[in-house]
Amino acid sequence: MRVVSAIVINAAAMLLESAPFILASAIAVRVSARLGRHIVPYLGCGCGSGPSARSLPAFAAAWIVFGPFVAAARLGAAIVVERFVAKRACARDHASMLADLAAIFPFAVGAAALAPLLPAIAGSHVPRQLAGVLAALAAFVASPCSLGAVAIAAVARQTAPAAAVGFLCVAGIFDLRTWMRSREHIGGHDCIAYALAAVACALVAIRNGAALVNPRSAPALWICAIVFACLAHRYRMQARPALRIAPTIMLAGCILSAPPPIYSATETTLADAFPGERIDFTGTLVHSGDRSTLMRYAITCCRADATPVAIRLESPAKLRGGWARARGTLVPHDGELRLRIDSIEAVAAPPDPFIYR
Repeated sequence: MRVVSAIVINAAAMLLESAPFILASAIAVRVSARLGRHIVPYLGCGCGSGPSARSLPAFAAAWIVFGPFVAAARLGAAIVVERFVAKRACARDHASMLADLAAIFPFAVGAAALAPLLPAIAGSHVPRQLAGVLAALAAFVASPCSLGAVAIAAVARQTAPAAAVGFLCVAGIFDLRTWMRSREHIGGHDCIAYALAAVACALVAIRNGAALVNPRSAPALWICAIVFACLAHRYRMQARPALRIAPTIMLAGCILSAPPPIYSATETTLADAFPGERIDFTGTLVHSGDRSTLMRYAITCCRADATPVAIRLESPAKLRGGWARARGTLVPHDGELRLRIDSIEAVAAPPDPFIYR
């Protein structure tokens, strides 16, 4: 039951994170029907059909994290693939926002089910070639939005560079969503579906992200909630039950409560740290044999791309577990950085267990 709940929550997070981009796409198409279909894939997060790596926000993120060559290579490859498969953006002339959510829904569920796979690969000691192949398979089956793909690869490269390469070479370029033959969206509108989507967006916005999406998305979700509510009133006499599935999952994800993913990595995953750096870190204390690790999960776009930020302690902590705050200095130990503790104390769990990039 816990696994099903986690899949529903992660899928809801992806759908909610996509909602503002779907709204922007719908506006672009209506402003200029001919031009809009061509610019939508480049302005959004890559939530629609076709190669998601065409997204310019994702291009900027890849430039910052991996440099201009990788960013340009992904963008260029996505453009070439798009020309080959002759796909278009998620918005179509006669599609509604609900239809776009319905088109994204299967991929959101697939990505939610396989979201833990790449971090597990990154934290293991499998051969580099095998890690790259497994990461590429994960990207092919369940690539998240293009921003999420960059975030996952950025964390993977800390412990498994081959996995990060395999993921980046496939996610948003040659994944299943890109190569599946495009089908026409389910047309029409549904009052109940619009109302469900409006309530879900409002609940997440009023809770400042609700540990589902980055809090910076909250203002955009307020706008989505208002638009969905207006559409519910406008189409109050129309019904299309098939369009209610995705909004129902969005609302279910807001209502359900699930803990962060279970940490099982074996490496220090605190990025950009250096020996001698002073650290003041709050997270959950995890014991494995005689080893202690302080960890927390970070979100870039939505809960589905949550990745561990963790630091191994130089010596086992005497606390049992739970939330703790540690202060100390990073020191090299067996080829990795560990935290030499000056002080550590138990603290109450924060209202939001995630940190945001």
